[in-house]
Amino acid sequence: MLIIIMAQMIREGLYPQPLNIDFDDKDSIIKWMSKLPSKAFIIIAISHGLSSFAAGLISSLVSGKSRMTVGMITISVIFIAVMMYLFTYYFPVWFVITDTVVTAVLGFTGVVIGSGRYEN
Repeated sequence: MLIIIMAQMIREGLYPQPLNIDFDDKDSIIKWMSKLPSKAFIIIAISHGLSSFAAGLISSLVSGKSRMTVGMITISVIFIAVMMYLFTYYFPVWFVITDTVVTAVLGFTGVVIGSGRYEN
């Protein structure tokens, strides 16, 4: 989660949200999101992918006998949080699809790498 928070801070520094935005007004959020460049969304997708990878890798490395199961549970928690975030706001469809795939693939990659270690 720290990776996501840091990336959100970077995105906010580069592309700050308007001061007068009303999050209860769907049209104002859509208008603001449509003005954001693709780089703002890419920063978010990278942060979600890296956090999912790190969560899968670390949890698989430090768990006991069921490394794959623990890793999958951990990335599932991250994945559900990302899905809730994506469907709370009005992101472009291309970003929702890309972010979903990046988060799932990198998380699974982290679990596979972390659970593949050999124990003596």
